[in-house]
Amino acid sequence: MTEQRQHVRYQVEFPATFAGDHAGIAIVYNLGMGGCKVVSDLAVKRGALLTVQLQIPKQTTAITIQAATVQWTMELEFGVEFLEMQELERARLEKFLATQVNIAA
Repeated sequence: MTEQRQHVRYQVEFPATFAGDHAGIAIVYNLGMGGCKVVSDLAVKRGALLTVQLQIPKQTTAITIQAATVQWTMELEFGVEFLEMQELERARLEKFLATQVNIAA
């Protein structure tokens, strides 16, 4: 798998829910402005379109990613690219990420 990320990723661990072509719950393990890696007991297909709700700790409401696509799958892990989110949600995500430690350049 070739590294093609445009955004820095941060190591996190918190729950998320997703709906769309597939629906379920997951744990987010790394996160950036452009996407995240999640682990779920539900198998998803590459190319699936999802809405993702990030249940970020100490925030009363989830950050909603209106449109995301599954870029890769590997057993119970999959990578999601964020395609569309409202500006307020983007600002909330940026603010959260500013408090995190970068895991990879």
